[in-house]
Amino acid sequence: MGKFKIKEKTLLKDIFDGKVEVVNESDLAIQDEGMLLQFEYIKDETQKSTVIKPGYYNLEKTMMGIDLTPLEFVDKDILTSITNSAIILKEAEVFFERLHVYEELKQPKKRGVLLYGAPGNGKTISIVQAAKDLKAKDPGTVVINWPTSEIDASGVFKFFTSFSEYDPACTKMILIIEDIGGSSHEGYNRRDEVSSSLLNLLDGVNNVFKIPTIILSTTNHPENLMASLANRPGRFDILLEIGAPKYDERVSLVEFIAKRPLTEEEKASLNGSVNKGAEDFSIAHLQEIIVRSRLHNKTIDTVVKELVEHGKKFKIDFSKVKKKTGFNSDDD
Repeated sequence: MGKFKIKEKTLLKDIFDGKVEVVNESDLAIQDEGMLLQFEYIKDETQKSTVIKPGYYNLEKTMMGIDLTPLEFVDKDILTSITNSAIILKEAEVFFERLHVYEELKQPKKRGVLLYGAPGNGKTISIVQAAKDLKAKDPGTVVINWPTSEIDASGVFKFFTSFSEYDPACTKMILIIEDIGGSSHEGYNRRDEVSSSLLNLLDGVNNVFKIPTIILSTTNHPENLMASLANRPGRFDILLEIGAPKYDERVSLVEFIAKRPLTEEEKASLNGSVNKGAEDFSIAHLQEIIVRSRLHNKTIDTVVKELVEHGKKFKIDFSKVKKKTGFNSDDD
């Protein structure tokens, strides 16, 4: 795709002492042992520009750089009243309908929405449903999914700024960024957390988004994200916490998954006051209740109790691991 070449070296002390009054722009800046190292990006002219057309795509790393491959969302039966797609849709529609505000303020035409919360509570389903609805309303929409575990931010930034162009039929873009803070406490990449390329991309600098763009992102661990990323309007403007379903929602979801009404006894088993711990059940837990009950011919109440006990055991064992490894300590 290209390479970075050192453009300038500056002592941080000289900046703080006022000896250097102006720091020139650069494509990448790194602080290292009292020095500010600035780099310029040298484009690989052999890489061809990708023409982006309306449709669903996945960003993919290839031998020739980053390219697009067709993406097909797996259709899932969902209970739309439980998903948060309506909230996302409302924000997206207001943004796309009032682009003149960005023109008047001379701001990049992009908006960021971050969904956060524990795994299994429907963040991905909400985003996928919202993207599908927006695409259905406007066939000129392009939906691009960025797998953060496979492609770093600098590559994505360069793809959009230097190695892609839009077909005239494209009217707007939806960029999906899942697990932006990593999928686990141990697995996230601290370099992504502070990447200048990621911040530049979210800020929309260098005309990175050439058509109106809404970014729909998820994180299971908002505590992994720096304040400059999560608590910074202009990068993520709307933060949506996706919590565990409430009691009435749990009942509706289980009935929807089971494709039948629940008995009063079955409904009661989902109540946290009857089975303490059921109030923390995610959508994934509720799906497992029906699958396990049918596979093993168990009652819903029996499976609920099993999952509650499993949750208790996990918390105890997880607590032991934390104390033993200290991976959550300040020394990490």
